[in-house]
Amino acid sequence: MKKIKFICLLVLGISCEKNELPIEKHNMGDIESYQFTETIYENQFFYDLESNSSIKNNPIINWDIAFENSEEGWRVIINSSKFGDVTKFENYDFEKIISQGEINNAEKNWDNPKGINYGTAIGNYRFENSVYVINRGTNPDGSLAGYKKFIIDSVNNQFYEIKYSNLNNSNLRILQVPKQNSTHFQYFSFETDSIIDIEPNKQAWDLLFTPYTTLWDEPGYPTYLVRGVLTNYLNNVLVAKDTTQFENINFEMLDTYSFSSNQNYIGYAWKTYDMESNSYITNSDTTYIIKSVSNRYFKLRFVDFYNSLGERGYPNFEIQEL
Repeated sequence: MKKIKFICLLVLGISCEKNELPIEKHNMGDIESYQFTETIYENQFFYDLESNSSIKNNPIINWDIAFENSEEGWRVIINSSKFGDVTKFENYDFEKIISQGEINNAEKNWDNPKGINYGTAIGNYRFENSVYVINRGTNPDGSLAGYKKFIIDSVNNQFYEIKYSNLNNSNLRILQVPKQNSTHFQYFSFETDSIIDIEPNKQAWDLLFTPYTTLWDEPGYPTYLVRGVLTNYLNNVLVAKDTTQFENINFEMLDTYSFSSNQNYIGYAWKTYDMESNSYITNSDTTYIIKSVSNRYFKLRFVDFYNSLGERGYPNFEIQEL
């Protein structure tokens, strides 16, 4: 019988906080709109509030795992946009062949979409003798990306050293993944056996529009692939919600909000699926108040999830600086 395990760790820090930054009052900006020209079903977009632009994007298939970049960093995340998972085999010999049946019957783990402080699929490997098997998920065309097994031999303030192969030990690789502090993570592809340039400078972006795996409490359905928005939470981007009419939200209201540092606080629920019309309906009544990486405040509301051709996956929204 398959066992399902959720990762739920003690949170380090506080997820909600009052606005404590002294911001000098200034004239509000103009209401601006933005719509993506490529679908978020197949791509990830790093978005900057101040320039109202997507500053970098990549196909979701370009990477598999990513390594925390700071000198003291050690955590490793998976590409949840492909709906994969990680299986851990404790006290396991790396050279032993792992069968598909063993994987099917083992516990599955996922990154918590709230952020790395809430738990990752791989967990704290530093004090374990475990082999990890990553299900690399599903590609946009429906094909399976396949499996790799790996161990993280060591991590220090300069690099990670990892070993990985196919399940039958073929294509064995040992390599170092260097750290560089300009981005939060160093991204790696098992497909190309290489480090991939994904994330822009961590000071340059606020929001990430992407598919991602969310955790559910439904029996038999522990996870679900959604399309939504994550934040640059590791650089102190914060979000609050308000149902006040968009035009009436102003600078003076900032002190009344409780802001969340959870990276999925905007998430995917700004749209709902209507079974009768077989389409998504956008909730424009909720406004998101966002503190940017440069400590400026914006309000954002979603207008549509479809482009002019009626194709879904093209978020359309309005923003205004407070």
